[in-house]
Amino acid sequence: MPGPLPAEAPPPDEVESEQPASPRTGAWPRVCVQLPRPLVAGVFVRRVNRFAAEVSVKGQPWTVHLPNSGRMEELLRRGAAVRVAPFGPGDRATRGRLLLVRHRGRWVGVDSHLPNRLWEAGLRQGGLPPVVGVRAWEREVRLDGERVDFRVYTSRAAWWVETKSCNRVEAGVALFPDAPTARGARHLQLLAQVARQGGRAAVVWFVQRDDARCLRVDWDSDPAFASAAGEARRAGVSLVAYRCAVTPHSVQVVGRLPVHTGRRHTAC
Repeated sequence: MPGPLPAEAPPPDEVESEQPASPRTGAWPRVCVQLPRPLVAGVFVRRVNRFAAEVSVKGQPWTVHLPNSGRMEELLRRGAAVRVAPFGPGDRATRGRLLLVRHRGRWVGVDSHLPNRLWEAGLRQGGLPPVVGVRAWEREVRLDGERVDFRVYTSRAAWWVETKSCNRVEAGVALFPDAPTARGARHLQLLAQVARQGGRAAVVWFVQRDDARCLRVDWDSDPAFASAAGEARRAGVSLVAYRCAVTPHSVQVVGRLPVHTGRRHTAC
């Protein structure tokens, strides 16, 4: 039988600044997304299905939307502190949206839609490397029967850009994906085709935690995706990752990470 859930009191080390440290001056614009307020404190109980979870809020069970289909087995553990954005009054099957999980003394973002918001926040300030000098952009643009997250127009070129969320880190290595993603592999193949034809394309990961030193595609979780990532890089697609500082108030880009696509478990 599972043990009792802890009280919803914040962990002892949850004394944190509302605004994380800024990145190196001049390296990139300050890219930050504010989270909804107020977030409700709770404790994780169990995952109901791919997109729903049960949490305890002040001792009461809440069914909440889980905006991430990844496994996240190391994060979604019974008793973990969580933060939920509550929904307003209405006839809903869920009470709110699960956004943050406390893991090993830090907040980790689990909203897979957040990278698009971070990327767009960067676009409003001229872009994040390698896509800079931004003049305009479109969202969800069709390309050969698929939808690509962004079509970005800069002073020098037009880019096709896919953004991705990562929240799994082992020994400083961010790993993606944590479950097979056929759609992700198809998009990499499509962007590789764009690059071979002389176009500009990029895949941008946002690691929603601050303890990663590099990102590696995970051959064990999805060899088809990992292989497609290596092919895309060889074709000329830019593979870029950014590390984020996460608090109950905001998610901010604080550093760029190297991306490894080889089969060997490269150290950072």
